[in-house]
Amino acid sequence: MREIIFLILILLFPNFCFAQKEFNLTKSTDNDIILDGIISEDEKRNSKIATLDYEQEPGDNTPTKLKSEVYITYTDTYIYFGVKAYGNPENIRGQVKPRDQAEYENEDMIFLRFDPFGDSRSNYILGSNAFGSQVDLRVKNAINEADTYDSAYNAVFETMSSIVDDGYILEFKVPINSLPYPPGKNQIWNFNISRVFTLDGTFYRSQTQPYDRSDPCWVCQVTDKLIMKDIVYSGKTELLPYISSNISGQRQTGYNDPIEYGKVKGEVGIGLNYDFSPSSSVEATINPDFSQVEADETQIDINSSFALDYPELRPFFNKGMDLLKFMDRGFYSRTINSPSFASKFVNLGKNSGTILLNAVDDVSPYLIGGEDKSYNGNGGVSYVNAFRHQRLINKGSKYGIFTTNRFYKEGGYGNLIGIDGLFTFKTIWRFQFEFSKSYNKEPIANWVESEETFLDKTVKLDGEKFKGSASYIRLSRNTEHWNTSIFYKGISPGFRADVGFVPRINRKYGTLYHGYTSFFDKKYLKEFNASLKGDINYNYDNKLKTKNFDFNISVKTFGKTEIGYVYEYNLFRKYLNIDFRNYGKSSIEIRGFPTDNLSFDFEGKVGKEIAFNEEIPRIGKEKSIFFSIAYKLGNNINLSSSINYSRLESLENNKAIYDGYISRLSFSYQFNNDLSLRLVSEYNKFNDTFLFQPLLKWNPNPSTVFYIGGIQNSIHNFDLEPEDLDPFRVNKSQFFLKFQYLIGI
Repeated sequence: MREIIFLILILLFPNFCFAQKEFNLTKSTDNDIILDGIISEDEKRNSKIATLDYEQEPGDNTPTKLKSEVYITYTDTYIYFGVKAYGNPENIRGQVKPRDQAEYENEDMIFLRFDPFGDSRSNYILGSNAFGSQVDLRVKNAINEADTYDSAYNAVFETMSSIVDDGYILEFKVPINSLPYPPGKNQIWNFNISRVFTLDGTFYRSQTQPYDRSDPCWVCQVTDKLIMKDIVYSGKTELLPYISSNISGQRQTGYNDPIEYGKVKGEVGIGLNYDFSPSSSVEATINPDFSQVEADETQIDINSSFALDYPELRPFFNKGMDLLKFMDRGFYSRTINSPSFASKFVNLGKNSGTILLNAVDDVSPYLIGGEDKSYNGNGGVSYVNAFRHQRLINKGSKYGIFTTNRFYKEGGYGNLIGIDGLFTFKTIWRFQFEFSKSYNKEPIANWVESEETFLDKTVKLDGEKFKGSASYIRLSRNTEHWNTSIFYKGISPGFRADVGFVPRINRKYGTLYHGYTSFFDKKYLKEFNASLKGDINYNYDNKLKTKNFDFNISVKTFGKTEIGYVYEYNLFRKYLNIDFRNYGKSSIEIRGFPTDNLSFDFEGKVGKEIAFNEEIPRIGKEKSIFFSIAYKLGNNINLSSSINYSRLESLENNKAIYDGYISRLSFSYQFNNDLSLRLVSEYNKFNDTFLFQPLLKWNPNPSTVFYIGGIQNSIHNFDLEPEDLDPFRVNKSQFFLKFQYLIGI
């Protein structure tokens, strides 16, 4: 009888099953908490206990396969989480790794999700694998997955772990002021806790509260309550001084001449962060070192007519930068290339967020978008501003205004102003828009060399004025199994975002997408996905540019293996006033984690593609393969290798239009979670160049870093026959070191 009553309650009151939990914490003292990989009796005494009862993958809120207990308490200034994750210690996957390098899909990990404002604007995720290697992530309420996740986000917190006979223990010490939160001594934060692990070759995810697959707003489902009374606000004043040095050299005139090194160059700089309140701060930096510590993985661009973009890894572009994330790169932080000064003000108020960023950039990237190709170069000094204010209506809806500005010392400017919004209806319907206008005047400069024209203007920089607009509209409907969206993008021929990355302009672009997803808890089938997407594109003269569709099907199967197939078919494409019709290609991707130590990724493409960079573009036969493999040796050594091969050949005689590959080999030794040695080598067959980069790095928190390393290149500038060149003969060399230390005042 009880079971029947319980079933009726479930059917009549579904929210009953998804009720939030409240954890009214009891305060501990600092002396009670010791991070040593053991949950002591003192740490347990005042703790509330949370259990991870709900399996979300592959099950749908079914009982979890492995038990987990979390002891939660807090002090005046930080929150303590002591996690006991039960299981066979021989099955634990993971390795000692540097920050943000743990593999969520192939390691035993714990994630803490926080929404301090309780309004679902963002989640802050702090995590660690079973060996204490930290990860952090900021997740934004957005429709498009690319706009949702910010892996560049960093927070300061401590972890300590130990492997025990019946699983592992993981302790977190999270400073309350490491996350933005509303002012006040008494706090109620939304939060939950999740765990991922692998059991018998199957990936599992469980958490403290149920998850509704029919609700597309993932961040809205973090609703358990963390109640803390009488906390002590500890405002942060932080200094971040650095000193760096480098020396570089190259062969001057002859291929067999020795490398001649210049003088040792030194740089000093300092950053300041001051918190006005728990949710507002100002940062300023003088002569910052914005160089990339580790070489970006080279992308194949031999058949790309547009500029390529790279992810942002620099720490200044961390706090509050989700406010400057737009639907199509209206702001792109890597356009701030080499500033002598930069500052940033961030305020996260109740139901609102504001950011103001300013910089003086000594080397200003200049990008001119085009209909069929883009143009770029580097300019001189410019003054950069970016501002956005966002207002929240409710958990699923918000709107905002924004502007970016760039003024060049040589003359000229680029101004952008716009509005945007996201609205949710009946949970599953979401509507998003972004409208912006640009007003530009070119400097008179030789940064971009081209005799081509657009509208009635020249591409070269000769002081012309122009203006444009950009519009983005997306309507989506997401349920547990079905995902449908309609997307419109219109970018006028005069549009330019001087602090953004918009290489494609003069297009009115429509996309219709419909997809299906289903989860299974079967031995050979874990997940199935299928989708169909159609695109149509006109320019602003209403001339058809492209008409195509993509069919996608994928499965997750045993051994944590994913297999996907995509067929792309172009019914029509106009490129440089040449019409191409009825060509397509197929691609297959297989990626998996067959063992704790081994992972791989394979992607192959075959079909027809346009040779975009030929003097007269034409259709060719494309064959491309990407394959990467990574292997762990023990708890500290990682080996990885990849090859990216691409060939396009003539339809008439099978001769190569281009043919080459980029191979990359990486070795890393992790002494502990803070200290690592990495060796990277890369050979680029397209231009017969070789790169080698050794790097010793100490990184105990996101801001403190010491590294010493170098880059050796074989970039040839000599008049030799190709057969006389040795791609492994270094002719350009650089060595560098840097020490940067976070000082709290």
